Amino acid sequence: MRILHVSPTYFDDQSFIGGGERYAYELAKAMAAKEEVVFLSFAPHRASDREGSLRIEHIRRHPLFRNRPLFGNPVSPTFFSWIGWADVIHCHQVHTLSTDLAIMLGRVLGKKVFVTDLGGGHKYAPSYYIPLLKWSDGCLHISQYSKRLWQSVGLKSRPECMRVIYGGVDTQKFSPGIRARSNTPLFVGRLLPHKGVDYLIEAVGGGIALDIVGRIYHPGYFDLLKTRGQNKSVSFYTDIDDQGLVKRYREALVTVLPSVYENCYGDRTHVPELLGLVALESLACGTPVILTDVGALPEIIEDGTTGFLVPPNNPRAIREKIEYLQQHPEVAVRMGNRGREMVLKRFTWDAVADRCLMSYRC
Repeated sequence: MRILHVSPTYFDDQSFIGGGERYAYELAKAMAAKEEVVFLSFAPHRASDREGSLRIEHIRRHPLFRNRPLFGNPVSPTFFSWIGWADVIHCHQVHTLSTDLAIMLGRVLGKKVFVTDLGGGHKYAPSYYIPLLKWSDGCLHISQYSKRLWQSVGLKSRPECMRVIYGGVDTQKFSPGIRARSNTPLFVGRLLPHKGVDYLIEAVGGGIALDIVGRIYHPGYFDLLKTRGQNKSVSFYTDIDDQGLVKRYREALVTVLPSVYENCYGDRTHVPELLGLVALESLACGTPVILTDVGALPEIIEDGTTGFLVPPNNPRAIREKIEYLQQHPEVAVRMGNRGREMVLKRFTWDAVADRCLMSYRC
């Protein structure tokens, strides 16, 4: 089976550093150990590469879309030829030009096309206004929450192709260390308002330090975070690579994801967390998590066993759980160990690839 994974962006500073980009690439890499797989994305310059069994192809992004990477440049002979090559096309992100065109071409050429919503997209894509997603062979959801959001897509007649495939972690890279842990909580993620980092900063202080790891995608919000972190032991790390990220996970007391439906500016979103790869990475490193009760986060935690679930927009609840783990470090260790066991059982990329392959053959 020849499988083409199409993502408008990829995990790199030249494109985008985010969970969605890591998700698409890691899934393609895991699947390449089982089938013939190409990962196709769009970059400033055309390039071909290979990592193990995975072939990586970057189509040159059109200059008009330089500042809009989700647009890519799908209207090109190279894109058309890869669609013709594939038996199965798996599109990552909805409401993007690359996904919309892949669906239309796939329907014309008799290809199987599957779509996974990773929380991106743009209102200028045709599928934002017309039901192109109904032409796909199925939506492969990364959580039950995501599936509920997409019940209106119109694929209920083929429930066998509406699977929840969840997401995975590279459990060799993200693994426990041997050094003693600090007493400091950690945040990892894009520095955007819906991530609720301002509520986490409000929760710390008075003996509780905080490490924040993430790229800056909203300068005004970053300025707000720095202002609220004044006179507190809040440290920002905005350019850490994967090696540094794993080190932070291994040393942290707990990782906190304080995502919200309504941010500090009064804006609302229904997709604050469609999965929560950061939580899975933390658990894989043996570090427990504190998650807010939003989106899919309740699906990937056993409250009181692998971490704690708290209400969103509630700094006091976050602080109480951090203080509890500081006062009971043996509980934090036990939670982290159980979290690692859960990830190994449920959230590996190999398992996600198998779930996808079952859906492709439906």
